[in-house]
Amino acid sequence: MHLVGLDIGFSERRRTNAMAILRDGALAVPKPMSAPERDAALRALENVDVIAIDAPVLPPGTPETLQRVCERIFSQGRFQKRCKPGMSHVAGTGRQLRAHGRQAADQVTAAKRVVEAFPNAFLGVGLPEEVFADQPRGRGKKFDWLYDQWIARGLFRRAGAAAQLPDEIAAACETAKNHDIRGALVCLLTAAFAALGTAALVGFEDDGFFLPPPDLWEPWALDALGSRSHF
Repeated sequence: MHLVGLDIGFSERRRTNAMAILRDGALAVPKPMSAPERDAALRALENVDVIAIDAPVLPPGTPETLQRVCERIFSQGRFQKRCKPGMSHVAGTGRQLRAHGRQAADQVTAAKRVVEAFPNAFLGVGLPEEVFADQPRGRGKKFDWLYDQWIARGLFRRAGAAAQLPDEIAAACETAKNHDIRGALVCLLTAAFAALGTAALVGFEDDGFFLPPPDLWEPWALDALGSRSHF
């Protein structure tokens, strides 16, 4: 099995893109890359079974102003303050993320399947409701806080076992400090669940979030989602 998780960054110069690669049971986590370095690394991949990208990967020709169902769902109710996505139809960073997701996906000509990861929601739906009373405020702080909550509760070990991954993956998740590499590792878990066919899909195959299987969700998150998914 050849799986890849990709955390997207926009910068042409700053190294804010990260990749986690699992091939034949061996994990590789290169240093973070600039956007051009990312695209070159993606073109060099061969025989990828699933790549999960932390950005919209919409079909070519999709209007940039299209409002996405999956983004609306996670912008409402209890999700709104716990794992809200950026709205990718909004001018600025939203559309920029959408463009970079499509650009990255187009580089991976050797991938059998490309899916969209949403790390904040992947982590958020697996945490008990009461922990959110202490979540930090401020842009850019939430993901690492969610990630640290997973480490404290041993949830990476649980998810790694459910995804039938080597113990090395959970260990790498628990020791990662770099923000972008952490994102890539969550994307790698997403790719593993997609490959197994156990991922929860909110939205559609070519326009939706791939998230952990429902048995890894906390009751509040399942209740907030209701029937708006493809379990």
